[in-house]
Amino acid sequence: MAIDKPLTVRDYLEPRNASAGGSRRAGTTRKSLASFADMLKSEKPASAEGAAAGMKISEYLKSPVLTTQAVRPRRLPGIANSAAVALQAKETSQEAAAAKDNQPVKPGRTAEVLSDPGIRQPGRSTLQRFGTENAAGPGVEKSIQQAAAKYNLPPDLIRSVIRAESNFQADAVSPAGAKGLMQLMPETARELGVTNPFDTQQNIDGGSRYLRQMLDRFGGNLRLALAAYNAGPGAVEQYNGNVPYAETRQYVKRVLRFAGLTA
Repeated sequence: MAIDKPLTVRDYLEPRNASAGGSRRAGTTRKSLASFADMLKSEKPASAEGAAAGMKISEYLKSPVLTTQAVRPRRLPGIANSAAVALQAKETSQEAAAAKDNQPVKPGRTAEVLSDPGIRQPGRSTLQRFGTENAAGPGVEKSIQQAAAKYNLPPDLIRSVIRAESNFQADAVSPAGAKGLMQLMPETARELGVTNPFDTQQNIDGGSRYLRQMLDRFGGNLRLALAAYNAGPGAVEQYNGNVPYAETRQYVKRVLRFAGLTA
């Protein structure tokens, strides 16, 4: 059944008597809607009664939370976070020091040593030179410098032979009977005038003198001179400089490497 006069929102919220043109059904509808609106006004929301009281806006403004998150250092595996910062600073300083010290320094060489075109001289860092000299000790280093000046040899070459022969052990004795820092055989020591092969100064002087003799004998060829120092000049001459002994070949390579030379 159609309604004679359409209802508005106000007709739903404020019930009133229907107009003369309204139908009976429209009046009944308005009456039921009016009672529902009265019920909503009189009823209190159940959620409002049991709601927990929280902080008001004014309370937040009186005590604001201003905690700032601190920047945490990078955590390294297996290391406590408190030690990570110190370790990173140490690594940075070590890298800077290594970069500064790792500058190639050319040690002096005699004309005889450099006469061999098959030997190249790479740069040696100051740290490497200091470590080798420190291992030699002050007494050994003084004798090395004296022998180098006396026999016109590079100090690095004498130092490298000592390192390969005895690793700076003044009382070293080989199974074959070689003695001292430069491992002089008894017969060779007597020929060189060494009365006490365990005396630092005598041993280095005798060994450097013998090395000088081998360089002169083989025309300044360092590889042949070192091979003769290890295996004897007779073996070098017998095999025309190509000594077949594996020990001698390794010995020559070690001395050249210790001296900062490559063949």
